[in-house]
Amino acid sequence: MAGKKDPISPWQMAAMVSAMGFEIFAFIILAALFGNFLDSKLGTSHLWLPISAVLGLFLGLVSCFYTLKSFIRD
Repeated sequence: MAGKKDPISPWQMAAMVSAMGFEIFAFIILAALFGNFLDSKLGTSHLWLPISAVLGLFLGLVSCFYTLKSFIRD
């Protein structure tokens, strides 16, 4: 049957959720490290660290949205 799709296996779903969690984690950590670097170079006292961590969270969520969108499309 040409139009029928295979159902999503539990292992595929677990892999997708794991990948999405790692994406959020990686974006937050990398952004926080960059914010810490900016704080040390600019001489600010923990100004860029929380700003960049929140930005990393936002970027991680956007990345997860596109990951989920491509997973559902397949």
